[in-house]
Amino acid sequence: MRTAPVDRSLRAWLESEGSLSRRLARAFGRFEVQVLKQGCAPARADELTVLRRAGRSRLSVPRCHVREVMLWGDGQPLVYARSVLPAVQSRLTWRALRGLGTRPLADLLFGLRAAHCTRLGSACMAPMRARRLGERLGWTGSPLWHRRSVFTRRGMPLLVTEWFSPQVCQRAPGPVGGRGKLRESRGRTAR
Repeated sequence: MRTAPVDRSLRAWLESEGSLSRRLARAFGRFEVQVLKQGCAPARADELTVLRRAGRSRLSVPRCHVREVMLWGDGQPLVYARSVLPAVQSRLTWRALRGLGTRPLADLLFGLRAAHCTRLGSACMAPMRARRLGERLGWTGSPLWHRRSVFTRRGMPLLVTEWFSPQVCQRAPGPVGGRGKLRESRGRTAR
């Protein structure tokens, strides 16, 4: 199966570092976070695999805390993001996640000195999964690309997957100023 080549402007978004929320706000304006759901929910098999690997096999129970949001800019849904962590850690190491409400996750992640980010790369979704997700989100007509990152704090992983709407390509990500630095390392790009 051949995947569609990534558009140059989309590649800039997929490879951007730092706070995605700040970049969206600067590029599009009228930035909002819509919480779709948050709470205890099952993780998908691929998410559990990543969390177990990142947590050095400490995760024995697949109960997870899941937060799904839509990031809006200029009245358009631009990024669908899903954050997954071991359920118990939503009351311990990552407890601040529970109180974010409509604030972006970046407010938490880029304010923590002890957090470490590993970029796992980006990939084009399989056509059938992309069609289902695209229909659910109202994004049709283009391949759907996503990127994944694992944020680790005190050895506890938080997996973040971000799917990009075709509309995000309308504008370049631009620079991000801001407070707080996050140590970051790059993983392999998925194919």
